[in-house]
Amino acid sequence: MQRRRVLATLTALFGITFGSACSKPEAAATSEAAPSASAAPAASASAAAAEPAKPITLTVGHDLWVGYSGVFIANELGYFKDVGLDVKLKPFSNPGDTLPALVAGQLDIGLTTLQNLAVLNGNSDTDVVAIALVDSSNGADAIVAKKQYASLKDLKGKTVALTLGEVNHFLFLVGLKQAGLDAASFKITSMSADDAGAAFVAGKVDAAVTWEPWVTKANKSGGHTIFSSASVPDTIMDSVAVRRSKLKEQGPAYSAFLKAVDKGVALLKSDPDKAATIIGKYLSAPAEDVKGMLSGDKIYGLSENQALFGVTATPGPVFKTMKSVVDFALESKLVKKAPAPESLFEPSLVRP
Repeated sequence: MQRRRVLATLTALFGITFGSACSKPEAAATSEAAPSASAAPAASASAAAAEPAKPITLTVGHDLWVGYSGVFIANELGYFKDVGLDVKLKPFSNPGDTLPALVAGQLDIGLTTLQNLAVLNGNSDTDVVAIALVDSSNGADAIVAKKQYASLKDLKGKTVALTLGEVNHFLFLVGLKQAGLDAASFKITSMSADDAGAAFVAGKVDAAVTWEPWVTKANKSGGHTIFSSASVPDTIMDSVAVRRSKLKEQGPAYSAFLKAVDKGVALLKSDPDKAATIIGKYLSAPAEDVKGMLSGDKIYGLSENQALFGVTATPGPVFKTMKSVVDFALESKLVKKAPAPESLFEPSLVRP
């Protein structure tokens, strides 16, 4: 599963086109009376009214992460089509990889972490903002190690696989700070979080900072979790990112997208067995494993978004979360400047 790799690339995106055409048949010489002048326009208007509206295409970039369950369910069960959208899901290796594509106009929506969003805006001038929150990792991102290493302290001098500049790097740095350790004490090898998980399972590294489904696979392969996002709850969050300059033009389509995802989240809650089977298809994981992954992740619908964002007069807790993310990124020298936390959100589409 390609989950979040915080700083990576930043390019991408898409557009919408519409078109129509008509032709005028040549009159034939017959003995039959020609239709009246008023009848033809009436018939054309009737045909036009009967023609269904053309769906709006949205290209959505994502990595393979259990937190995007609502999106996967909405796509699988036709919820996007129900709201007039033709959603094209485009997988990426890391959550940070969706942002360059978004900036470049190759995507309409990028699913990414708040960490990636902060790093992008802290190192460049962009108009990328989060319009909604998708989920929060509370154990689904983790540092896994061989059984003989009981803690991060025991890993000093050992080889740890992670993705430099990505969200798993962020998690590693948070763990080191809590343990009073320095990154220089470890042998870091950079690779994607999925590759890190695979390398650990193959016995090629002593530890890996990865995410689901690799955390589950690692624990099933003789490893164990020594630090996870459960120790920093509601910090590693995923969001729906768009370009602010596109909000006026595509705002209704974005709202429809969020409405369909909300329906997918509702299905996840009402029929977890059916949902787990669908999610497993996207993550190439058994339904039972998916249920375990979901236990370490909070999936958000529109009602949760309203609580997290609050209202203009009384902002919700996500603004405090983003400030802590920005502050840590600056402290860890992952960004050149500290973007204002409130500038990274545009919650008008989810607020009541």
